[in-house]
This record gives sequence, structure tokens and C-alpha cells, in this order.
Amino acid sequence: MFVVIAALCAGAFTLGGAAGIQRDSGGIPAEHPIALALRFRQELALTADQAAKLEQLRVAMAQEFAPLREQMESLQRRMEELRHSEKEDSDAAKALQQEGETLGATIKPMLVRYAQPVGEMLTPEQREKLMRLSEAHGQQGDPREFLLMFMMQAREQLGITPQQFTKLQFLQADFIRTFAPMREQMELMQMEAQKSEHQPSPERGAQEVQQAVARQRAFNMQALQIRVKGLQVQFSERAMKVLESGQRAKLAESLGGERRTGPIGR
Repeated sequence: MFVVIAALCAGAFTLGGAAGIQRDSGGIPAEHPIALALRFRQELALTADQAAKLEQLRVAMAQEFAPLREQMESLQRRMEELRHSEKEDSDAAKALQQEGETLGATIKPMLVRYAQPVGEMLTPEQREKLMRLSEAHGQQGDPREFLLMFMMQAREQLGITPQQFTKLQFLQADFIRTFAPMREQMELMQMEAQKSEHQPSPERGAQEVQQAVARQRAFNMQALQIRVKGLQVQFSERAMKVLESGQRAKLAESLGGERRTGPIGR
């Protein structure tokens, strides 16, 4: 499971979203198992020895990861420059795409390698809890539920050109930046809910207040999820405009005729 999480982190870089990737204080992806375990050290009840070993891993990973992150950020800047240039350069776009995929292939095994020891350091109970925390804090589900994400992953099947792929990468990076504050709100609500679960049972009057607060929190979370869904629709609609009619037909066929986030028929 932790290896899968690390692979998802690497996938985000491969998709061109380096500028929007959230990082911990050491500069590594915030969703990497090392960062997650240290972030939730209290919830996991890490021992001093476990925390020290994880800190050592984080320092080592940050040092190894730093030059790769700099390369990805440099690539992102060049993509932005190409995006705003008046002349469309297909060869340059293709070269940047290939560079990004090569760099992503280099990053992935490094992130996976540092994820493996995390599971060995934790108890079975801690591993299970960390997996639940990871799933609750923004891990992607079925990419078909978000058309932009699906287009990126199925680019070969859809016949996406280098120019189109570059445009989709920009949309992906824009989505990550726009989604970031919503995600922070969702994480804060989740943390508040977890704290409430571990508090001692209040007296009857206070219990009613606590239940009212919990209902309001659930309502706020649902409203926020609706906003996120609307954001996905907005970016999926923009992504659909990048495709040609034949590619949209292939997309509909790939999804098995199911309607997903965003209008396929447009």
C-alpha cells in the first residue's frame, strides 16, 4: 500500500504538476508515506525510536530528492515559457513531454524505495491506521471520475498530440493550485472530527452540543465536496475543448458510454 502511495506521488510529477505539489518541511511530497507518518505521529502514537528513524529517512530522502525536484521545477518553468510564447513549437513541446516522462521514471523508483521501510517500522495497527489516514486525505480514486485525469493517463489510447498534452499539463497544474485551499479545509475538518472521536464522552447537555457541531461539520464537508466536484467539472469542460471530435468519440468509447465528471458529448 505504501509503495502504491509513493507511486501516486511520482505520477503527479509525471503529469506536470510539480509547481502545485504540496511538500513537507523537508521538501518531499506531503503525501509520501514518510511525510504522512511524521505528520500523524500523534494519531499513530509513534515511539521516540520510530519518529527518530523516520526523521533520518526524511533527511536522506530530501537530500536525494532535491536535485530531481529542481529539475522538475526547471521543466515546469520552461513549459510556462512555451505556453506564453507567441510561436507554437511542436518540437519543443514534444521534447518537454519526453523530458518530463523520463524524469518521472527516475523519480518513481526513488520515492518507492523510501516508502518500503516505512511499513517495516510500524506495527500492524499503525500501518492500518496510516493507510486509512492516507485514503482520507486526498488520494485519487478511479481516474475516470475526473475526465481531465483520465485524459492524461489515456493519452496514447486517445492519440493525444504533444501540443495537446502540454495544454492538458497546464490544466492539471492549474487544477492542483486551485484545489489546494479546498483540500486544506477538508483536512482540517477531518482532523477536527478525529479529535472529537478521541475525547471523553461529555455530559448529556454537552453531548447534544457536540452532536450539533458534528452535524454542522458533516454539512460543511458535503458542501465542500460539492464545490470540488464543480471544480472538476469546470476543468474537465476546459480539457474537452482541447480534444478533436474523433478523440472525444474515443474517450466516450473508453468510458463505456458512462457519463463522468464533465460533458463528453460536447
